[in-house]
Formats: sequence, structure tokens, C-alpha cells
Amino acid sequence: MILLAIILRSIVGILSYPTTMILFWVVMAIVYFQYTRLAAMERQWTKGSPSPLARTMRSLGEGVVGGIAGSLLFVLLGPSVDRMGLGFLWAAALALAVLDVRLICFSYAAGLACLGNLLFGWPELDVASVTSMVGVLHLIEAGLIWATGSHSAIPVLSSGPNGRPAGGFLMERFWPAPVAVGLMLYYPLSAALPEVLSMPEWWPLIRPAASAPEGMQSVYALIGLTAALGYSDFTYTRLPRHKARMTAAMSGCFSLVLLGLSVLSSTRGWARWLAALFSPVGHELMIHLSRVAEVRGRAVFQAPARGVMVLDVTRGSPAWQAGIGRGDVIESVNCRSVSSGDDLLEAMAISPVAIVMDVRSALPGRSPEARTVQIRGARSGLGLCLVPREGKYPDIRSTRAGLLSLMARHLKARSNRRRM
Repeated sequence: MILLAIILRSIVGILSYPTTMILFWVVMAIVYFQYTRLAAMERQWTKGSPSPLARTMRSLGEGVVGGIAGSLLFVLLGPSVDRMGLGFLWAAALALAVLDVRLICFSYAAGLACLGNLLFGWPELDVASVTSMVGVLHLIEAGLIWATGSHSAIPVLSSGPNGRPAGGFLMERFWPAPVAVGLMLYYPLSAALPEVLSMPEWWPLIRPAASAPEGMQSVYALIGLTAALGYSDFTYTRLPRHKARMTAAMSGCFSLVLLGLSVLSSTRGWARWLAALFSPVGHELMIHLSRVAEVRGRAVFQAPARGVMVLDVTRGSPAWQAGIGRGDVIESVNCRSVSSGDDLLEAMAISPVAIVMDVRSALPGRSPEARTVQIRGARSGLGLCLVPREGKYPDIRSTRAGLLSLMARHLKARSNRRRM
């Protein structure tokens, strides 16, 4: 309990110092603008989108819970923040993002920095501290993805493996995660120490690179910092919840292996090379396996031989209240067979007050038996997003771009709007 109180005090202390407070509000602004972008995408198919501010505050609450858990891990491991080379990592991550946005992840920058240190002695850092930081942050992220990664998944249309339109879901979540990270300080033996908590003899798991100077004693102090965590994924072979949990499981395994190598690398020289290499290679392997699963998998949301498939339902809409959900197939409306969105509208026009539908589920693991659904009060719309039978849509699975490419696209889009 005492340790938890110290961690909470360190996290609250983020707002007590100008540098950490500015970093906190910068991360909060980034998260807010990301949710503003997502809200604009959602409004293309539904009017009921939560406000970006509400999402930001909810993500902050989730990030605080994850940050407390991560802070306990940082204390258990014992890395020192001054040996993590954070300045170089940020610069390297931004430089790599020019090639591909996903390379902004610290896994790649950490691998580059650690290999540079092992080969050339620059930048000056401790491999164990750097890789453990990456492992802890990914473990926090894995927990948040498992719990909330599928929330507010956005339905999108893509080109399936057979060239037919396929429905999928874009999942993007962002979290400001305040964490307490350790900093090794040294005091003269004769100096009065601040309030300290005695730790067991086996602590820390990550041994410091150098012992305390002669005549000095070491104190592991906690300082609060704000990490920006994010999750971006796309699936058309699974439901969002299943995809998010699969990603979280892979990320958790990657984190645990990297943390194990980090602990070994603090006492074994050969393990430093393994940790430095596994940080980028293991992360890249995790992404590759996820992509292979999508490319080789079968599209779940494609137009059936009979009826129209529901990709998503607006929460609180008449269709949602009637029990229609993702993956349901509407076979008939008011005793008229339907095979497209236009057929659905025509059948509804006959009796817009009371709508009777024959619906069955096409999702694996659910009962395929047809059921009858009655909907009332649908004058403002059913709240359905349907999978079309025909049309050309981008192949979102293979979309990759760097910062320069994204900036060029943005400038080109603005130029086209001005011409129109």
C-alpha cells in the first residue's frame, strides 16, 4: 500500500512541474485530435457518435489504470530513466515514421539505438533499461487493447480477397498513460535521505550498470511521465472483439519475452544482443503474422446468396432495439424478399410504420435459424450499415504510408478541394 501511494503521488506530480505538465497536455491534445478525426469518419454513416472530449477523458481514465500497473512493473524491474536515451528514441522514431507511420513505435527506435550502442558505443544508454521500457509500455498497451480495443470500431468497406466488396472494421484507440518511472540518485553517506521504502535483497531485477560511487549511497526515486499509447488495426475476417484480443495476446507474448531478455541482459552480455534484435524483429514478426491471418482468412462480411448482410448497427437505433446485430442477414421485409439496400427501402415504403423482417445470423458459432423481428418508429432510419453486392473499394489491408506520403496526400486533397 505504501508503494502504491508513492506511485500515485508521483503520477499526480506530473502536473506539478512545467516540463512534465506540458508533456501531459501535449499528449492529451494529440489524443483529442485523433478522436476528432475518428468522429468525422463515423459521421459518414451514423449521427450518433460520442464527442471527442468524452472519449479523451474516458481514455485518460483507462490510461491511468494501465499506468499504475505499468509503474508497479517499472519499480519491480528497477530501470533508470536517465539510461533510456529517450531523446534519441524520439528523434529516431520520428525519422523512421517518414518511411512508414507504424515505425513510430519505440520497438524499432529502441532496436536501432541499442545496436548502435553495442556496435559503436553511441548513443550512451543501458540496453536493459531501454528494452525493459519498451516491454512495459507494450504490456500496458496489450492490457488496454484486450479490455477496450474493440470499442467504437468503425465499419468500413474494402475489397475482399476475391475482388468482391467485403465489410470490415477499423479499430483505433489512443491512451494518455501517466506512469511513474525510476531514476537512480546518489547521496553522500552522511546526508539525510528523503522518505525511502526498503526493498528486498533480490531487487532490482535489472541490475544497474555501475555501483554507487565511493562515499555515496543510491536511492531509487520515482518521477511521473506521460506516455502516448495507441492501437490501430483492421479486420474483415473476425469480429472486432476477437481481433482485438488476438492482437492483445500476441503483444503480451512479445512484451513478456522482451522483458525476460531485458532482465538477462543486465547481467549477461550476450543477452544484450538478443534483446536489441528482438525488439524490432519480434514486433515486426507480430505484425506480419497478423497480416497473414487477414490476407489468408475468409471474409466474414460479404453479401450472401440470399438477403442482405448487416455490417454494423447504430447503438440505440430502431434496428438495435429490435435485436439486429453484426452479421445478421435480412432475408425479407414485410413478406418481400430483399437482396440489396434498394430492395430494403422499397419493401419498407409499403408499411413504414410497422416493419416485419425475417432475419438469420451468418456468423460462425451462432444459430443460423431464422427469426422474425418487428420494428416500429423507423421513420428516421433503421440505423443499419449494409454490405453491398457490387462496387469498387480500396484494399485497406495493404495500405502503408510514411509521414511524407501522408502529408503529400493531405496537400493534394486540399488542392483538389480548392479547384472544385
